[in-house]
Amino acid sequence: MKSIWLLISSALLLLTAVLMPNLPFPSKKYDYFFMLDITRSMNVQDYQDNNGDPISRLEKVKADALLAIQKLPCGSRVGLGVFTERMPTLLYTPMEVCSDYPEIRESIRRIDWRMAWVADSNIIQALANTLELIHTVELSNTTLVFFTDGQEAPPMNSRYAPDLAEIQFAEEDRNPIKGIIIGTGDHALSRIPKYDEEGLQVGFYTAEDVPQGTTFGLPEDPSQIEGYVPRNAPWGNQARAGSEHLSNVKEDYLKSLAEPAKLHYHHLQSANELYDAITHEDFSQRQIRQTDLSFIPAALALIFLFLAYLPENLLSFKHKSRKIMSGKLNS
Repeated sequence: MKSIWLLISSALLLLTAVLMPNLPFPSKKYDYFFMLDITRSMNVQDYQDNNGDPISRLEKVKADALLAIQKLPCGSRVGLGVFTERMPTLLYTPMEVCSDYPEIRESIRRIDWRMAWVADSNIIQALANTLELIHTVELSNTTLVFFTDGQEAPPMNSRYAPDLAEIQFAEEDRNPIKGIIIGTGDHALSRIPKYDEEGLQVGFYTAEDVPQGTTFGLPEDPSQIEGYVPRNAPWGNQARAGSEHLSNVKEDYLKSLAEPAKLHYHHLQSANELYDAITHEDFSQRQIRQTDLSFIPAALALIFLFLAYLPENLLSFKHKSRKIMSGKLNS
């Protein structure tokens, strides 16, 4: 009799699971705008894949970003852009991560350093222009995730740097952009690969290939510049030594950009840590989402079905075991 009621209950629960509509359920969601640095220093191979083989910073960003996106709750959205020199380009506005995941996945996988249209890298100006871009296309409620190694090429003249705090907080009629800067690359200096027109590596950049200091605008303190000539050599007439042809994550510099803009900072090391960083409570939004809860009655139906047959099978097993043991003892 007990088994019959369990079977009836299991059938009713299974029918409930089939007919049960989606129900409004409170949950978190996240809206992001991913902006990726595709300048040449992002080709430095100072990360490793799961097999221990070296991969570039850009490939690491793409792989970890996709793994983090896969873990986001449905209802979250991701938009995508790339930048080189000082100019960010919007590829698409945020799309839902579950229904549009195939498109998001393929677009991120196909990002390549050869998409860059200029060789220079002006990180602070690119960040400033990205903040302005988000306001222009009315994505102010999204969280900016800005991936870069922070290497300015050529080095930036701080006298002409934009004021990130002014961009974020000067206008009272618009809200500041929430976001996080993701620093990419190892702390140790590495050589930057050089490629030919066919995309084949032909070596590495040398000190002669890369400006070792800024030559833009006027110096702040000419007395500190060797060989200073006001008209003909405002940055000196002596060759400069430096390590701008080598690259690492400019962590202190990136933190100095994040602070006035009130952005978070995270050094990219693993997909799990990236996910934790971009799902900080500051970036979450509440949503009421139509949620499929049919798995609950379906699971209960399975349990009841199991219980309906378990006692009979268990007793039968015990009875057979006793007969076998009795036979052995008699023999």
